[in-house]
Amino acid sequence: MVFPKVKKNEQCFFFLLCFASSYETFKHSFLIWSLPLTGLVQSITAALTFTFLSRTKTDPGYYSDRGTLSYAFIVENSFFSGLLLFQWLYYSDKFYSLIDQSIIIDNCIVFLPYIIRQLWPKTHFRDSLNNSNKNKTAPNKRFYLIVTMVTKIFYVWAKHYIGYFLNYIRFFNRANDEQIYYIYLLLIFSAFATTISVFLHTLKFKGYIGPRLSYIIYMISYLSTFYSFIRMREIFFLHYDLTFYVFIGVILNFGPLKYQHYYQILLMILFNGHKFHVLPISFDRILFLY
Repeated sequence: MVFPKVKKNEQCFFFLLCFASSYETFKHSFLIWSLPLTGLVQSITAALTFTFLSRTKTDPGYYSDRGTLSYAFIVENSFFSGLLLFQWLYYSDKFYSLIDQSIIIDNCIVFLPYIIRQLWPKTHFRDSLNNSNKNKTAPNKRFYLIVTMVTKIFYVWAKHYIGYFLNYIRFFNRANDEQIYYIYLLLIFSAFATTISVFLHTLKFKGYIGPRLSYIIYMISYLSTFYSFIRMREIFFLHYDLTFYVFIGVILNFGPLKYQHYYQILLMILFNGHKFHVLPISFDRILFLY
């Protein structure tokens, strides 16, 4: 399977250079929306192009050295690219007030993205693991089993702490300038990680790099996001109420999907009540630990 050459990965390096050289210019420029928008357009283009891929298998095909990518894996990438675009705009002062005033868009993306997620096809890590005898060669089987589990754990972390947690922080506008600096750095790494997988698959398919090197580069791209969290680690302690509520969401992540949705709807109601000062003061103090 051959994919066309893409420029998105070169863009990420360019954005990282701009970020490092002049952050103040960077955060007020068109770069804030152009990088994530390019990623979204690229993912939609891929979904419209690679319609010949299997539409029935839920094994993504990426976490192996023998399987081909599934169409669902290509299409669902547009969902994550869309979430990333939202987060870039959400942390921009230029767009934040517009999103905050929209109320509907604000609440739908901050609290209910994984209800909307059901409109997209979904692949499953477990299918890749269950098909290990078919989609992995013997020399690389153990390697892929380990890195797939690491990636699965990271995805749970990313869903709740890169996604929900950082969006809750911005929903209440609690992030300071230094934290926003590192959040933007995190978003650059996230933009790279979101789109590099297909590019690496192409290099692996053409034999330019081996399967292990391909996956290690992919892992480095998403694990780089931890650098920002390390530098702004105090955010978890300063906003321990949100850290706690997100942790409950992590626990619910391993249960039935409907309970995850109920929980997010409940948080949406309570968080809006706190934000707009409509909760009884005594109840509000218990919920937000102040």
